[in-house]
Amino acid sequence: MNDASLPTPGSGLCILIADDDHDAAESLSLLLQLAGHTVHIAHDGHEALALAQRIRPQVSILDIGMPAMDGNSVASRLRESLPGARMLIVALTGRERPEDRQRSAAAGFDHHFIKPLVLSELHRCIARWREAEAVATLDSKA
Repeated sequence: MNDASLPTPGSGLCILIADDDHDAAESLSLLLQLAGHTVHIAHDGHEALALAQRIRPQVSILDIGMPAMDGNSVASRLRESLPGARMLIVALTGRERPEDRQRSAAAGFDHHFIKPLVLSELHRCIARWREAEAVATLDSKA
């Protein structure tokens, strides 16, 4: 991804990362902050839901394999608890079987990324979603 496609400072999104792996969550957070985003971290599903209610993220990046409440449950509850909210929900997981992808889609995820994450793919995913949101906003004002 070239520098021209990265957001400029101040144009970043509000992003929620939920991952029980503290190092992975912190590392991804730092990389997304460098791209101009505001990032909030939760380390379990319950914390992610409570935080999402407070911050209303535009993007949620959820590990599927969290204990207690997995990412599929979090995604589903986010969709239920924030109806009408325009939010990109991304799965970030080690689970790559077709049935894992089907479960994540059924839970409300928009995209399913396999660990280790290729950061440029995540940036492209966010950029495409952002462009679609801009068009949707323009269409709703017309």
